[in-house]
Amino acid sequence: MQNEKEFTAQESLQLIQAMINKTKLQVAGNTSHFLIWGWLAFIICIAQYILLAWMHNEHHYYVWIFIWIGVFFEIRNAIRYKKKVKVHTYIGDSMKHLWTGLGITFSVTAIVCVTSHWINCLPLFIILYAVGTFVSGCFLQFTPLKIGGVLCWIIAIIAANFSYDLQILFTALALLVSYIIPGHLLRNQYQHQ
Repeated sequence: MQNEKEFTAQESLQLIQAMINKTKLQVAGNTSHFLIWGWLAFIICIAQYILLAWMHNEHHYYVWIFIWIGVFFEIRNAIRYKKKVKVHTYIGDSMKHLWTGLGITFSVTAIVCVTSHWINCLPLFIILYAVGTFVSGCFLQFTPLKIGGVLCWIIAIIAANFSYDLQILFTALALLVSYIIPGHLLRNQYQHQ
């Protein structure tokens, strides 16, 4: 039987911090998750708002069919990432499970919202953005993601008091503060390291 080395409290903390840093670098190197979904949904929101508020198109919501572009890229990136990453960390796996669960929840929420004619559903999506980015920020110890999550919770409360067309703009704002800005900051941090 091999002698196992006992870790001191300091060594244990250093090991945990090293795992967090490794996961942060892996996620930062793969910021496409935040940037693809953030920019795609942001553009779709703006297009939907233009179709609804300016062009008065009754089928304004059809622009959401373009969300499948994000699904395609997400599947492609997941396959590439799985081949590339040889070592899995607890935090990395937790992030994967978090976003898989949220992806399913986004889909279920969309189905529920379609059956309820989208009345006040956009604030629910903003709340989901908040949960995903706040928890990711906590896992990665990355403050801009945490701030983005908190701002989304505030935006969701405010958006619930406005008409659907304005809720679309609040959703775009939520994507900007929770996905796009933190995604670019995370990518910049990765490139500097």
